Amino acid sequence: MGYERRVLLRHSLASMVALGLTGLSRFVYSVVVSRRFGVEELGRANSLLSQAFLLAIPLSFFAVALGKYSSEFLGRGRWQSIRAITGPSFILPLLGLLLIPVNLYLALIAVFRALQLTFRSFLYGVHRGEHYAYIILIAFSGFLAGFLVHSLYAPYLLFLGLISLIAFSYLAVFNLLGTPHREELRLLVSYSFFAFLGTLSGVFLIQGPYFLGERLGGAEVGGEVSAALSAAFLLSYLPQVLQSAIMPLFSYKYGRDEKDYVKRLSEETTVFLITTTALLVFLLMLVGGELLGLFFGFNVGTPFYLALIAMELYIAYNPSIVALNSTAYVRTGTMISLVGAAVSLVSWLLLIPTQGAIGVMVGLILGYGAILLGTATYAVRLLSVSPSVYRPLLIAVFLQLPVFLSKILLLVGACVFVVYEQGIIGEMISVFRSFRGRGS
Repeated sequence: MGYERRVLLRHSLASMVALGLTGLSRFVYSVVVSRRFGVEELGRANSLLSQAFLLAIPLSFFAVALGKYSSEFLGRGRWQSIRAITGPSFILPLLGLLLIPVNLYLALIAVFRALQLTFRSFLYGVHRGEHYAYIILIAFSGFLAGFLVHSLYAPYLLFLGLISLIAFSYLAVFNLLGTPHREELRLLVSYSFFAFLGTLSGVFLIQGPYFLGERLGGAEVGGEVSAALSAAFLLSYLPQVLQSAIMPLFSYKYGRDEKDYVKRLSEETTVFLITTTALLVFLLMLVGGELLGLFFGFNVGTPFYLALIAMELYIAYNPSIVALNSTAYVRTGTMISLVGAAVSLVSWLLLIPTQGAIGVMVGLILGYGAILLGTATYAVRLLSVSPSVYRPLLIAVFLQLPVFLSKILLLVGACVFVVYEQGIIGEMISVFRSFRGRGS
């Protein structure tokens, strides 16, 4: 697994750099704009940015499929097919320029953002994720330079515009733009339709708790939900980093007809994520509730603990659903996601009016739990993934439940988990040491 391990390491490091700088950009932007232009202008700017980023999702309609099939064709050595799917994938975002008469900034930022998402997916698909990290570093310098211009949107126009310019230059230099063929275009459209529905389901499960909590439970419930999820959702950073690394490998190995590798990678990453997340959740349950209470000025204990359990369920199914979506089963993965979103929606409508923030978190647990059950079932059936990979999750959640009774019992549970899973934890430490020894 020498080549695969190098790809995993490079892509994981690239994702940490890219996600870190992208997240930092929004924070820096808010601080500087607020001080220079005032809070009201900051609100208007962030509103337009949010609209532009939302519009970028349909404009980057082919992005996920481009990454999946680029990696699959790479595994088969079909570079001509890769060139055939880059053309339509990078032309589609340009349709956003039709919005220029409506709002120039909205149109340009939406187009640039869509090109960024498409280019990122493509580079990971052809196993050049580290190039994306280099490009983000270059573009971030443009973002900082944008503050020298007295314009609300200059930082993001330069940041995303530089990425777009580099993207087309990259494709031209390496001769990666080709004429679309009917078969490849059919694959792009078919896969993208289901991938898009799956993306919408995921966005709903992330954004739904915020606006439904406020709409159905009132402003106070919305505040409690925001406080609890603001910390709990930080755990989603783990699968985001790993997903960028493993999804291209799933498609690459599937293209080479190495289904056994897909099975093993899914199992190993599932155990790694579940164990790492469980250890973090034990720590956050021990001290996180009190710290959040100090920050926000009110008790967020029970909703926060439930939110952490919900994130454990989300992270546990992530590798297997990525494996399903990266091979031949995107429809299966999408249907599972839609069912989970529906379960959460019904639960929220029933629970939030009477249970408030707790109802929000219970609904989230039920939705993620439904997706986990469906994903595990089909991963076992279609990919031959062993059901035993979910054992650490069941043990961890069982040992975390005493948090609602006593922190002493929770601490005992954490120690029991470490002792019981010491073999897995030891293997994880060995893997990290081997990565450090090999370098990139």
